[in-house]
Amino acid sequence: MSKWMKDIKIDAPENLNSGDKKWRDLQYLDTWVNAIQRWLSMKGIRLESKEALDFIGFKLQGSALTTYNHHIIKEKDKASFFSFMLVLREFLIPSTSKDLLWKEWEPASPHKDGPHMGIKTFANWLEELQIKLIDKDGNQCISE
Repeated sequence: MSKWMKDIKIDAPENLNSGDKKWRDLQYLDTWVNAIQRWLSMKGIRLESKEALDFIGFKLQGSALTTYNHHIIKEKDKASFFSFMLVLREFLIPSTSKDLLWKEWEPASPHKDGPHMGIKTFANWLEELQIKLIDKDGNQCISE
């Protein structure tokens, strides 16, 4: 970091209150995580360090903080900034997130995980994804 950057006071990113629905948006959460990473880096805190993990604990509220505390207890010395970010993402982002569903849709194949699935099973699976993938106005993202 350059000398002039050390003299600039930059506030830490906002606290994450898991009760607020904005944190259920994958893009919003990822933007926050990137801001946290940049802020820690600017402060000279390595993301692999225990300090980075400790810092995150002070930026959480609500059940996200409970999830953090459980992660710290469960993982003990194995807990890291990165391992917790994965846990936090899994906790906050619903399994019906469009991002996760698109990742299923893109590589769709009747040969899922090796064994061949029947055409009716495959068609039903595609239809289920089509129903779940809706835009913010409630319209289907995938047309027939």
